Amino acid sequence: MEKRTSADLDFVFFPRNVAVIGASPTEFYTIALLLSKMNPNLYLVNPNYKELHGRKCYASVLDIEGPVDYVIFDLPTRMVTKVARECVQKGVKVIHSFSSGFSETGLQEGIDLEKELVSIIKGKVRMIGPNCMGVYCPKSGLSFNPGATNIEGNIGVIAQSGTFAQTFVNSGKTRNVRISKLVSYGNAVDLNCPDFLEYMADDPDTRVIAIYIEGILDGRRLMSALQYAAARKPVIVLKGGVTEQGGRIASSHTASLAGSGRTWSTMLRQAGVVQVDDIEDLLDAAIALSQSAPPSGNGVAIITYSGGFSVVQSDMCIKAGLDIPKLSPPAIEELRRFVPVTGTMIGNPLDAWQVYYNIKENEPGMDDVFRIISGEKDIHSVIFQLDIIRFMLPRWGADFEKNFPLIVDRIMKGLSYARDRGKMAVVSNFLDPYTENEKERHFNLQFKKRCEAEGFPIYGLLAAAVNAVATAYRYTGLKKH
Repeated sequence: MEKRTSADLDFVFFPRNVAVIGASPTEFYTIALLLSKMNPNLYLVNPNYKELHGRKCYASVLDIEGPVDYVIFDLPTRMVTKVARECVQKGVKVIHSFSSGFSETGLQEGIDLEKELVSIIKGKVRMIGPNCMGVYCPKSGLSFNPGATNIEGNIGVIAQSGTFAQTFVNSGKTRNVRISKLVSYGNAVDLNCPDFLEYMADDPDTRVIAIYIEGILDGRRLMSALQYAAARKPVIVLKGGVTEQGGRIASSHTASLAGSGRTWSTMLRQAGVVQVDDIEDLLDAAIALSQSAPPSGNGVAIITYSGGFSVVQSDMCIKAGLDIPKLSPPAIEELRRFVPVTGTMIGNPLDAWQVYYNIKENEPGMDDVFRIISGEKDIHSVIFQLDIIRFMLPRWGADFEKNFPLIVDRIMKGLSYARDRGKMAVVSNFLDPYTENEKERHFNLQFKKRCEAEGFPIYGLLAAAVNAVATAYRYTGLKKH
């Protein structure tokens, strides 16, 4: 497919240098960039300081020796237009304005100020914002979060809200959300969602694109960009302001025209884009699709340790548009050779709790369970359920710490069987964040880290695992139509 040349925004995500105007000892862009690989190419600008953080501080961007590619405004609103003129004079390529107080206020003063800003930059310098967090790109070192991980990933994020952008960045440490490029674009007086969408569609470092959008002025342009991107990789959208009240609030947040929820849903479906309803679903689906190809069908195998949970999870799957195919007679027969009949349920769902404990090399274990189920042609995804602490720790007692790595090895081997056969494999483990038992917290965290290291999505709730698989499959279904 031909690449859209209008989407070449490497200069936005990979500037040669950055200047922070409004730098101070505690200003967070300053600190975030000092902690990143952008540090050697960072200029600090504030006329109130001659030196900051051990380096020269400039009174104006015009005083910086040599060219400046990327400038961040963290300024009082009244100063933005003056400094924007200086950036144009300097020949800056990109301005990102964190500063707010423009059209999103709904006040004529802010609207007029935004119009003046547009007249200053139009055709001379590109702008992100105003009223936004800007760019986070671990590969180049651009960042707005001093606590962000510098680990490169494959999730592209486009967010009209700064807080949503922060949520994704913060989830890098807590949820293994690994981002390739992220942009928070706010009022979008220049660069807008379609520009970033087309760029990420052609970006080889981005495997899946997650979007939070409140509204846009040019619906046709957005539709074209959505179709372009969805033809190349999964695109997941959370639309804010789908209700009348939400639309009113969106207008006051980023000066967006929200439009009706029904209109947006129709447009997104026609574009081949998956729509979700909340930030958790957006995160969960992005994690799953960043680590696995979308399932080729809606057939799900449920491997669990509880008859009751198997019933509940089956209901969840059916309600989410998934199917739970019966296992073939040969698969049932092979499972019966080592899954005890008493206290288990041999089929789909498979309640194989007794096999979870098998760790000896000469006895069938969970890896064998996955091998058999992954060979079923009607199974396209596997949801594996585990409560490693409340279920397994009491059984092993003092030997749990010794046996824990062996248990996990067999589970990982089994999950790999599924992945190698083209199945989406996800884990649902009850990760109780409120437990005060340090041993429980330790082993839960170790299991979570092992899943993440091996590239298997892990969720702390049954519903999260089911919805992630269902959302991934919905992309497949849209592609087929």
